[in-house]
Amino acid sequence: MSTLSALLYERIYESDGEIIFFDGRWYTSRDFRKDIALVQQIFIKFGVKKGDRIALAQGNSYAFVAAYLGILLYGAVVVPVNPDVPGPELHKVLKRSHVVGALVGETLAPMLSSEVAEAQSRRESLTLQDERLSGEAPSAGYTLVFVSFGEDSNGGEGSGQVDLRQRMISLPEDSGAILLFTSGTTGTPKGVLLTHGQVMATSKNVATSHGLTDQDVCYGFLPLFHINAQVVGLLSTLTTGGRMILEPKFSASRFWVTVRNHPITWISAVPTVIAILIKSQGNAPVNHHVRFVRSASAPLPSLHARRFEARFGIPIVESYGMTEAASQICVNPVPPAKRKIGSAGIPFGVELKVVGEDDEVLGKGEIGEVVIRGESIITAYASGDDTGKSFRHGWFHTGDIGYVDSDGYLFLTGRSKEMINRAGQKISPREVEEVIGEHIGVKAVAVIGLPDDMYGERVVAYVVPEYRWKRQETLLSDELRTLCVESISAYKVPAEFHVVDEIPLGPTGKIQRNRLKQQVLTSGGVK
Repeated sequence: MSTLSALLYERIYESDGEIIFFDGRWYTSRDFRKDIALVQQIFIKFGVKKGDRIALAQGNSYAFVAAYLGILLYGAVVVPVNPDVPGPELHKVLKRSHVVGALVGETLAPMLSSEVAEAQSRRESLTLQDERLSGEAPSAGYTLVFVSFGEDSNGGEGSGQVDLRQRMISLPEDSGAILLFTSGTTGTPKGVLLTHGQVMATSKNVATSHGLTDQDVCYGFLPLFHINAQVVGLLSTLTTGGRMILEPKFSASRFWVTVRNHPITWISAVPTVIAILIKSQGNAPVNHHVRFVRSASAPLPSLHARRFEARFGIPIVESYGMTEAASQICVNPVPPAKRKIGSAGIPFGVELKVVGEDDEVLGKGEIGEVVIRGESIITAYASGDDTGKSFRHGWFHTGDIGYVDSDGYLFLTGRSKEMINRAGQKISPREVEEVIGEHIGVKAVAVIGLPDDMYGERVVAYVVPEYRWKRQETLLSDELRTLCVESISAYKVPAEFHVVDEIPLGPTGKIQRNRLKQQVLTSGGVK
């Protein structure tokens, strides 16, 4: 039996009480029991089987959490998708995921028209939480649309209620739980299929390293379609009996008001959020309950950490994680234990070492590639497109560069990969280049990440046009921006477009992004 599903079942079906606060009200175990049943009845109707993959494209909300838990407890695999993803990118994700169906919001459902036959029997809406607690006024609820991609919709799992107990007995730890895609420098997203056991291992590591109990209240506003918010925020809270204050997204104006109005004990954040709060006018309430703010998804500038702690008096706990490890790999101890500002922390629940070019283990303070292994870490990509370089001799090679000091704390110094890290969101340069390259006026293009005070890195595109004259440069940049906005997610759209005469190329004609970046940083630009 999957430990993860057993703990989730216990929280929802064998206890009562508040679980998620969203949109001005608490949602309880009773709410989840009713709405999970609605979700799973849809799966029965459309013949969804254990192990089938279901896409979930919904913003932060009670509806996301109810649907997410409904998928996991059914024994299916949840494939979280950015609800704001453009149509072309959405179709690519669905195709690569091999999903049998998708749960989406009403506004996103029409975008699936090219993937699904128009027959209404293959689409159905369901309204979650259409009533408030007994005695309260009716609620509008949240409408999700289930779109079936399967060939039959005859209830292949049978009819009637789902026997969750029986499902869990036949659901081993190596059953698939979550499928996400992580971009690499090849431009082809790599599928990361995390099992129940791997997700549970990280949830347990997070809970133990942070000392989480059923008395803790997490403040969550990071996007739930990312692994960080799912495992670190949501699942570690649910499996330890805690509660969550969930926001649709981060809001600087609401942040401290929310902290003042709720007994929040810890906050899951990213460096961009911390940078915004430092510049904001708000201040921490005097009688708050916050033990720490956890920073993840990207390196936090040491200056920002010190300024935040000095101004608000709340400790920053820096961490390091990856999708391939179901999120957390290293984390700094929670106060009063020793923290090191600027460090990613100490490996927790995983083995970690730093190796040289020949995979030899390096000593303390020596810089090399970070490699990891453990029960929370995948051993292969689900998409089968790995070159063999990532998994060697039982270790996963992260592509991150750093060193371990004499106390065992990891310090990251850079990335061997060319992937761009914008506020914790990983962006493949080639994916953006392929979109820009579709324009008839583009001869060559290179996309790199440049330092940014707010987001860590910003996406910048350098374009060699087919023809060049001054008036055309502005027009081309405007057209390329429009093309990107229509084709890829907003965070991947370059902040700047530069029209140049040439882009550095290697002997075989391969774009040398690192060389381009070095030229820009040292000389201030490319002609």
